Amino acid sequence: MARNVEEYDAFLTDIMTSVQHYRDLDKKQKEEPSEADFLIRLEGQEVVDFSSQYGSESSISYVASNLAGKTFVFPSYGDYTQTCVFRTYGKWWKVAPSGRRKYLRTSSDFYGEDFIEVSFAEMLYPVRIEVYETYNPGAIIRILACDRAKGSDVDKGIRWVTLWSSKPKACKQRPRIFAPRLKKMNFATNLIRLELNHQYMDYYTELDGIKLVGTKTPPAPDLLRNHQVLPADIGDVEDSKDGDQVFDGPSSSARYSEERYGKTYNATADGIDELALSVDALSFSADSEEKSFFTQLPKELIHFILKYLDITDLCRLAQTCSLLRDHCYDPLLYIDLNLQPYWNLVSNASLDALSQRCERLQRLNLSWLGKGGLIYSDHLAYFLHDCQDLQTLELTACKIMDSNTLALIVSNCRNLQELNLSSCVNIEDFSTFNVLSLPKLRMLNLYRTKIDTPSLLALIRSSPDLEHLNLSSCMLLNPYINLVLMDLGDCCKKLKSLDLWRMRSVNSEGLAHLYNNCPLLEELDVGWCTDLKAYTQCFVQLAEKCVKLKKIFMTANRTVQDSDLKSLALHCPNLEQIDVLGTREVTRNGVLFVLEKCKNLIFLDLSFCLGIATEDVWAWRSLFPNVAIKKSFQHISIVH
Repeated sequence: MARNVEEYDAFLTDIMTSVQHYRDLDKKQKEEPSEADFLIRLEGQEVVDFSSQYGSESSISYVASNLAGKTFVFPSYGDYTQTCVFRTYGKWWKVAPSGRRKYLRTSSDFYGEDFIEVSFAEMLYPVRIEVYETYNPGAIIRILACDRAKGSDVDKGIRWVTLWSSKPKACKQRPRIFAPRLKKMNFATNLIRLELNHQYMDYYTELDGIKLVGTKTPPAPDLLRNHQVLPADIGDVEDSKDGDQVFDGPSSSARYSEERYGKTYNATADGIDELALSVDALSFSADSEEKSFFTQLPKELIHFILKYLDITDLCRLAQTCSLLRDHCYDPLLYIDLNLQPYWNLVSNASLDALSQRCERLQRLNLSWLGKGGLIYSDHLAYFLHDCQDLQTLELTACKIMDSNTLALIVSNCRNLQELNLSSCVNIEDFSTFNVLSLPKLRMLNLYRTKIDTPSLLALIRSSPDLEHLNLSSCMLLNPYINLVLMDLGDCCKKLKSLDLWRMRSVNSEGLAHLYNNCPLLEELDVGWCTDLKAYTQCFVQLAEKCVKLKKIFMTANRTVQDSDLKSLALHCPNLEQIDVLGTREVTRNGVLFVLEKCKNLIFLDLSFCLGIATEDVWAWRSLFPNVAIKKSFQHISIVH
């Protein structure tokens, strides 16, 4: 226990030291402005796109839009509603029953899990990007700038250029201004994109603001070097340390080479050449092939070797000789195809070239694609037309997705088992589900979409094998969500996971339809479902009838009590994850009962539980080292 106290005190001391450092620095800069006269500092004007957020679509708390505008929290450290917060963190969502398996041959250098794009009031040549991190820093792994010199955001002329990138890594818990050394650029921009990876986050990362520091005209190289990093830092301002990549050298406006994840891509305004591949491959002569030892290897062995290459390596290798071209075009190498790492490079030509290799395609990830008008819906439809074996289609935040594209996909992909439309906010009409069904569907993710009740009910009634359903933050469903739960209970007896995050109208009657008819349920998220009242015994009934539960999130349900936790612990021996953030009724005895009874428990969120002292949490972390026990805070004084 003494060791816990020492670690706890060191944690607080480190935070307070950082807070005081930034306050002193801010005071000094106000008294003696340190910025050079030629530098312009702009706060984010608007968040124009993002992949996820913790907050509700109709709220101002924990939403992505909080990244724009003035900073409200910095340099304070803690969990504040005025910040930008993303939906997940760490490994917990990936190891839950709804977690998705990885794609084969995904580039080992691609780490993106979330993104957010912020516009600024003026076009500047970036000298520095400052991101104000006020809780669990370190999630940012890539910064990009949009070059609009040849067009608008919907024209083919735009391109995205990486200014900085790094591998995910753990960081100290303290406030900081994240300002890494940037690649030199020969164009001005007013649109910056951050990409994030949360795997090392102990809790939600929170961003308080972003600033673009730059010049109206291209800055001189010596001035650029002198002002890329803030002065008087104590390790809070990131430079090019610990394996971070430093980019040097300007890029051509007509044709450029972008250092991307350790590889160089030659790209034009029409897309990425290496994926488009008109393939004028260099061919060995017959004599040279006869002398090559590699040509004597069995076809199966060559295929086995090529399985370790990602898509770009296969495209490169196809250009070396006719033999390897034939092997690299083998449809069996394209059963899994993940194009998300190349979201800013894949074009119509890329899809057209790949289509001849994808006749056996089963899993396809097009998440984040479609920006800049590089892909048209008719090209996507043509690409999918021959993919009769396609079972999984991932389209998270895919800009090409609208009502017409959805209709084309459902028409062409009749064998789909998994469909991810998360954050496809441009789909205004889902009525295609009323006409065309997906009878083999097992997984459907509709997070943040505008799905309407009649369309969803039609899909549910035609999908009896549905096992995983995400309806979180579907605001149009909210008034009728209990009708949806009634149909789910009647039609989807195989349901294993259901995410109802932020669906406030869920009540005990709706939940009863679920637990009375879906005994295979393993995961349920009813976070921020404020109409659910524990005194109706709904959580007790859930525990008694859904004994296979592994994950239950009851976030911000103020009525959850010790009796609910004890019932879950007694009836659900497989429980691994529990979230009771914000409850007022849970006590130390109820939590301890769960920790002792649930032998498979790996995650427990007790943040803002008024009946749980921070001292108890630190003690439990020692007694139950296999359980990640979370305890968030807003003010340093609260954690004492």
